[in-house]
Amino acid sequence: MKKGILMFSFFLWGIVQGAAEYQIHNLTFLPAEYYVGDTVRMAFLLKHDSPEALKAPENLPSSEWMRYLSVNVENTEKGAQVEIRLIPYYPGTRSLPPLVLGDIILKDLKIYTSSLLDTQADRDLAEIRGPLLIPGTKPVGALFIFLLFVLPVLLVFLVRRIYSRAGDVVRSYRISLPYRRFQRILRRIRSSISTMPEKEFYSRFSSVLKTYLSHRFQQDFSSATTMEVESLMEQHNVRETLVLSLVNLFHRIDRVKFAGDTMMFRDREHLLDEAEEVSEALEEWRKNHADI
Repeated sequence: MKKGILMFSFFLWGIVQGAAEYQIHNLTFLPAEYYVGDTVRMAFLLKHDSPEALKAPENLPSSEWMRYLSVNVENTEKGAQVEIRLIPYYPGTRSLPPLVLGDIILKDLKIYTSSLLDTQADRDLAEIRGPLLIPGTKPVGALFIFLLFVLPVLLVFLVRRIYSRAGDVVRSYRISLPYRRFQRILRRIRSSISTMPEKEFYSRFSSVLKTYLSHRFQQDFSSATTMEVESLMEQHNVRETLVLSLVNLFHRIDRVKFAGDTMMFRDREHLLDEAEEVSEALEEWRKNHADI
């Protein structure tokens, strides 16, 4: 009985020692928004604690909803630069099949594939419209109508257009205030990054990021967990790639706050760079897809 317990303990110890941990940084997609059948390039920096150099798998896994084209791994001082080329065949958010990169099994990678089909669109044929102008209208009558009605309407339209444009400029300035404040505070943090204690840095960084999201989406993010942040972003229909990048920032903060991880000075600078890039991409998404 004691011998069996001892062997089981050694087995568990071997599993724990053999499981290499990793972190994903700078996750990018090319193209940024892709559709079913597109060739997608997915690149990221993989930081790990494996003593061995990582290598590309000899055999790529297969799946009915996607196909791996190639996997390249380049080992650097900062970690392993991984590039994956693939073709998705189904829309929506899905997890990629695990990849064995030497001592590390890369799993839980997700991609979001857009679809050209609009399931909410009304596919009923519209009724046939009548003629916009009466056939055979004489040129003199058309010119008279133009002078009598079109010119005043055009003048009113131009005045309203100018007024609307001025209102758009003011509204755009007010809407972008949270983003400009966020960038300004990030610059202040960067200026004192070398003297700021690690816990204070990540606590302040997390608070500033959540304050920016609270003002941007007009919803309280201050006490939200990482999972709650992901859920709230999905409720606002934020693009999946942006949600994944933002959640990755909060995961790294959680590892410092709760798991006791330590990061070097350049890691802090890298974190600030990623926050600036994600917030800039979020603002571009807001301009094109959201009314917030």
